[in-house]
Amino acid sequence: MPRYSVIITRDVTESTIVEVEAETPEQAETAAFEKLHESTDTEWELDEGSWNKGDSYVTGVDEIP
Repeated sequence: MPRYSVIITRDVTESTIVEVEAETPEQAETAAFEKLHESTDTEWELDEGSWNKGDSYVTGVDEIP
């Protein structure tokens, strides 16, 4: 009987805090995303309660040789 490797995924949310200086909230959002994309050491944390909120679903199935 064939064997398969099945990737099962759950949607979760993670957050990080980026501190920036800006004149408006909109400019702060833009600056934060720019700073995030330039960063090589951003640390993300799983949001509390996020791990079990959504249904699991398959994102890939590969036969194992």
